Order: sequence, then structure tokens, then C-alpha cells
Amino acid sequence: MHTIELRFHLPGVLALAEHAAATAHEAYGSHPPTPALIWARMNGTLLMSSGRPRTDAPDVYAEDWGPGTGQELARTPVGGDDFGQTIPLSQPVELTDGRTVTLLEWLREHSQEGTPSRWFVLEVTAERYDFDVR
Repeated sequence: MHTIELRFHLPGVLALAEHAAATAHEAYGSHPPTPALIWARMNGTLLMSSGRPRTDAPDVYAEDWGPGTGQELARTPVGGDDFGQTIPLSQPVELTDGRTVTLLEWLREHSQEGTPSRWFVLEVTAERYDFDVR
């Protein structure tokens, strides 16, 4: 099964998550209004905040998949159609030590000073995606 790893700069992703957690929300497509990251494909692939106003939180493009890469991206498991997928900040993340935390808490833990993680990684196949921090 073909997989692509999309790497997003972790400090920027945490800033988006904090913005989404602290502001009012609008529904995104058919998704209910909830604090979330929005993974989108629009002539490149990026993460956005579900919070409003969006101008307070700059979008974070995947490394090497910014504006103008839509044609190349179409040849990957991400595909060629534009989309937006919400990733709720309340989504549970199971840790190796047995704890379960929310996505927001997990991002905060990995962003603390002294941690080696610098990237939020989406691992994408044609059927699904998973995320990790590296």
C-alpha cells in the first residue's frame, strides 16, 4: 500500500491548535463547529484552524507541498480533488505510557522546550490517515 508522509512544522501546528481552542468556530462543510485542525488540499496541502477569525492563525503548509504543487500532489495518495478534513482537538491519543490525552494536550506535550519533536506528520494512504510527532 502506497503511503506518503506529510510533515508540518510543529510550532506552527500548535499555534493553529491553540487558536482553534481559544476562539469561536464555524462549521466547515458538513462538519459541526468544533475546535479542530482542518487538513485541506488546495493546490498544495495545508493545515488550518477551525477558529475565527482565520486571519489570526496563518495556515501551515506541508514541507515541500506548498502552493503550486497540486499537480504533483495528485499523483500521491492525497489525490487530485480539493477537500477539507477536520481533525478534532478533542480526539483521543493513546500514549505509550498507557495514558490517553486529547490531540491538543498531545501537541502541547511534544512542543515543550527540550523535546526533540519538530514535525507533526500525517501518514496518508488512499484509504486513511494517521498522525505522529517526530
